[in-house]
Amino acid sequence: MPITRMLTTEEFDYMKNYQNYIEDHSQHQSMKRKLLKEIINLYGEKFYRLHEGTRKALDRLCWFAAEKGFCFPGSTYLGQTYEKSKGTIDRHLRELRKQGQIVTVYRRCPRNNGKGNPVHLFVNHPYFDHWVNYLQLNLESDVETDVETENEQSAWGSKDKEEKYSSTYNLSLKDFNKYIRNNVNVKLSSDYVPSFIPTSFKDAVRSFFTYADDIYELWGKVRLAHKISGLEKPLEDLVLIAVQAFKETVFAYKRKRIKNTFEAYFFGTLRGLFSAERRREVLSNSDSTLFYNFLEF
Repeated sequence: MPITRMLTTEEFDYMKNYQNYIEDHSQHQSMKRKLLKEIINLYGEKFYRLHEGTRKALDRLCWFAAEKGFCFPGSTYLGQTYEKSKGTIDRHLRELRKQGQIVTVYRRCPRNNGKGNPVHLFVNHPYFDHWVNYLQLNLESDVETDVETENEQSAWGSKDKEEKYSSTYNLSLKDFNKYIRNNVNVKLSSDYVPSFIPTSFKDAVRSFFTYADDIYELWGKVRLAHKISGLEKPLEDLVLIAVQAFKETVFAYKRKRIKNTFEAYFFGTLRGLFSAERRREVLSNSDSTLFYNFLEF
């Protein structure tokens, strides 16, 4: 089970007193827009269909994070400020974590020395690598990863009878929403995987992971590894590397070389392959510069 990273009082004080990345209001606005743009790109057109209070809460998170690359407003505060429930705010924060937009660590609770208020590190902020290095984060295990526990379903009645399912085609929208809520444990097949996940990745993964949620979680690991790598190439051009990382993880699993979890090993493999690609990218840019300067000379 992942270990939640707890900040010491000294670490949190250092973070709060660290030099701001921005210097004036204009830069503050610019950085906020940059962070918010990444979130809007994540949601797509759905972002503009979100409740106004939800959009304002996401905007405020980016505003708080613009100065130092992290923020720590509570979900209750954001919910009360923008007239949304704490559950709604938490749900969107989970989505941001799954899609590699933020990494969450926690302050220590002074009352019982347990988990206190969350601190959200923004992956797209220039200070992100600094915080990862300063806190010595192992992104595979030290941070909240939102792995949901699968609950087994028990059928009502005799096990000898076939389970009967009611058709949903004739349900009203209200009744259909109720049906969805009452069947939250039903696992969706890979046919329900969101369209933004590349087909080649889905085809490679679905032979081993048949549920949409599992494929969605794995792609979230790919997005996070790409963000951290600093690669200039867009992720769309690196899908083959993600597929290769998955194949190598499957091979390692078959050889019983995975001591932790499949997802953690997959993430580590992605980090290694993306780092190698980043080195090639830097070397290529360096060679181009030298070649250009040589001709100019």
